[in-house]
Amino acid sequence: MKNFILLLLIAISGQVTAINVTAPIRTTHVGPDSNKEYDAEESAVAFNSQGSEYLIVFEGTDSITGTGVNVKAAIEIFAQRIDATTNAPLAQLIKISEMGPAGNTTYDARKPDVVYNPQANEYMVVWYGDTNSVSGANTVEGEFEIWGRRINAANGQPVGSQFKISEMGPTANRSYDAIDPVIAYNEIENTYLVVWRGEEGNTVNAIGEFEIYGQQLSASGAQIGANDFRISDMGANGQPIFDAYSPSIAYNKTNNEFLVVWYGDDNRNGHVSGEFEIYGQRLNASTGAEVGLNDFQISETGVPGFATRSAQFPSVVWNSIDNQYLVVWSADPATGVYVGNEFEIFGQILAANGSEIGGDDFAISHIGPDGNNNYDAFRPQVKYMKQSKQYLVAFRADTDVDGEFEIFMQRLDGKTQLRLGQTSQRVSHAGPDGSLTYDARRVDLGYNSNTGEALLIWEQEDNNTSQILGELEIYASTVTPSEFIVDYTTSGSWYDVNRSGEGYIIEILPDNRALMTWFTYLPNQPEQAWIIGTGTYANNRILLENVTITSGGVFGPTFDPEAVVNQTWGDISFEFNGCNSGVISYNSLDRNYADGNHVTTRLTSLSGGDCSTHDPSNDVLDGVSGAWYDPTHNGEGWFLEYLGNNSVLMYWFTYDNLGNQKWMLDVGNIDANKLITFSNLVQVNGTFFGDNFNSANTSNIPWGTMQMQINDCNSLSVSYDSPIGIYGQGALNASKIVGIDQINCQL
Repeated sequence: MKNFILLLLIAISGQVTAINVTAPIRTTHVGPDSNKEYDAEESAVAFNSQGSEYLIVFEGTDSITGTGVNVKAAIEIFAQRIDATTNAPLAQLIKISEMGPAGNTTYDARKPDVVYNPQANEYMVVWYGDTNSVSGANTVEGEFEIWGRRINAANGQPVGSQFKISEMGPTANRSYDAIDPVIAYNEIENTYLVVWRGEEGNTVNAIGEFEIYGQQLSASGAQIGANDFRISDMGANGQPIFDAYSPSIAYNKTNNEFLVVWYGDDNRNGHVSGEFEIYGQRLNASTGAEVGLNDFQISETGVPGFATRSAQFPSVVWNSIDNQYLVVWSADPATGVYVGNEFEIFGQILAANGSEIGGDDFAISHIGPDGNNNYDAFRPQVKYMKQSKQYLVAFRADTDVDGEFEIFMQRLDGKTQLRLGQTSQRVSHAGPDGSLTYDARRVDLGYNSNTGEALLIWEQEDNNTSQILGELEIYASTVTPSEFIVDYTTSGSWYDVNRSGEGYIIEILPDNRALMTWFTYLPNQPEQAWIIGTGTYANNRILLENVTITSGGVFGPTFDPEAVVNQTWGDISFEFNGCNSGVISYNSLDRNYADGNHVTTRLTSLSGGDCSTHDPSNDVLDGVSGAWYDPTHNGEGWFLEYLGNNSVLMYWFTYDNLGNQKWMLDVGNIDANKLITFSNLVQVNGTFFGDNFNSANTSNIPWGTMQMQINDCNSLSVSYDSPIGIYGQGALNASKIVGIDQINCQL
């Protein structure tokens, strides 16, 4: 808008931020600092709602104490309590697992998961490992099974001894394994479900044939229900060329069910070995019995029968407000602009019964240029942030430098899955920027149900006074929802300072509604366009679903409302961090417009609607602000913003003589007779919508003049005069469609 409006108005400035994300803080110190022989890896996190703290669990190599020297121990499971407000570590590391004799590095504990039990105020930690030191376990080195241990959430100390959960294959036989466990808590029955990837090695499941298995546990950790029950059925029984990998689990309290998802290769529906897709299975949370379709397919990444594309590493979360699931995964699909080995993060909304809702395999991340497989996104995790009604997806990706992997995040609107804030926002900074030798990876998410904040944790190398290359530790960062609340003072004009020449008009209406018009351009030619829609607002966000773009109206006396065509354009979200800054995110059904986001700054405030003070105005002209139209010209109209001091900003959204959208604007003055005079209306042309937008190419075309006589609160008499032949002279009678919430009309 600098090309015109800023010459007439003083924009209200403010620092623009996309979202409140705290700077990463190191949460673990495993072994001596600056010693790459000691690491913290494969972390998971759970939130303690009673103590307002998190427990981070991870596999690590620490020192054997009491020897007088640093002696590297076996890989075991450790825990670190951290403060939920500051992310600062609390107390010392807690050792959870005891997988072999002290000092013997041949026995290990790997890949833990953790969940919080509010009824017992305990955590339950699970992992996989091999041991010979547990009484009655009858296991040997190299025989990996699933193990568990309870942790007192009040003090972080273990409760009782570690216990064995799985029984894969014959006892004391290292040819059969259970790995990659995940755990969920059943709030209704105060029980747990642990699922893992394993090979049973019986007559049905041959050695090397991995499927997903499960075991229910009581609150004390005792096994209940069926023993090591099989969940997945990938391929024909006894064929190890079909497998299931990387399970994830979510608990649905409304239906008292679990949804387990994984990726695997199957032989149904034309699929072949090595062709990986995402699958799911609902389970009765009381009995563990399968519910609904068996092993239903969620993703459709490639062409059935060709193992050239794959979907991998799913994560699932339950949306308690809408009783839906979001499943996310990484994939290189054989659709759209993507090429082989170009991995991005995708998602699918599922109803409680497992049926798909909304967009099919919709894109969440956008890493690097489209069609370029040098940049990828992998291993997503997802949480539902109930207080702000949005999803948080975190993943590992390289976007600026090929091979420089960092942690990124993307927030999604819980109702529409529209991207919120910056697309693929970077969170971590492992080592110097631009360096390929430092890495950040394996992210997990926690959710603070007390404050609505989310926690990201991951492992990374760094180069600082206490850490060196090759030394992995756990870092954390908090995503904090904005405290700003949208109300009538959000009304006004907004724009992106880097996209001067287009902008957004927001009007907050009564009954929790919002009206928006985006004055912009066509994506394929440098001509004007405008997009309009209504929606709702809550907290710091305005959501506009199914906004429209119009065509067919003809300017002037021959205007025919019946000729105006309204085409659904897509969805738009505005998210605000304060009075003067926010982010617009959009997703169009017309792929020429595609999707994206812009950082927005306030351009105007309405008289009577000052966001910083909320002070009422005594100016009788405040009621001019709002949306107006001539009832005989339904399909075009005006937005008026009274700025105080007898000054009015006017936008006219209309058409040319061929039915193409056009918009004009000007700032006018109100005289003593309540006549508004606009002496210099302009049209702005010369650039494109989206990535091809260039402010330098815009030009202001003088359009003519207009007068608006204010008759009363709901009536204006309009006359106009344009030297451009297709517009000419004319008169219209305007009625107010809507006014601004809490701004009273005294005209």
